[in-house]
Amino acid sequence: MKVKLLVILCVAILVSVMTTAVVAADAAKMITGKATCGGCEGVVKGCCLLLTDDEGGRWILKGNSESLKAAFQERKSGKTVTAKLAGTPVTKKGKDGKDYKEVKVSEVKIGS
Repeated sequence: MKVKLLVILCVAILVSVMTTAVVAADAAKMITGKATCGGCEGVVKGCCLLLTDDEGGRWILKGNSESLKAAFQERKSGKTVTAKLAGTPVTKKGKDGKDYKEVKVSEVKIGS
C-alpha cells in the first residue's frame, strides 16, 4: 500500500514538472515590445516590422501572415505587440552597427 502511494506521488510530481516545462517553453517562444519600422530606424534596408523588447533587444519579424501585416500597419500607434516565434532567431549586425535578431513569426497580436 505504501509503495503504491509512493508511486502515485512520484507520477504526480513528474507530470507536474513536465507540464511546467511545456508552459515555460511556450512562453520562451513569445516576444513582446513596441513596434516600429526597421528601415526607418536605420536597422535594415527596406521596410519591415522591428520589435524592441523591454530590455532593448531589437527583433526584425519575418513572415507572411495577415497578423504581421496588420501589426506593420499599426506600428506608428505606439501599441505593444506580441509575436509567436516560428523559427530560430539569427543575430545580425544592423546598418547602424548594432546587433539585432531576425526571426520568422507565425502570429502577431496587437495590444494596447
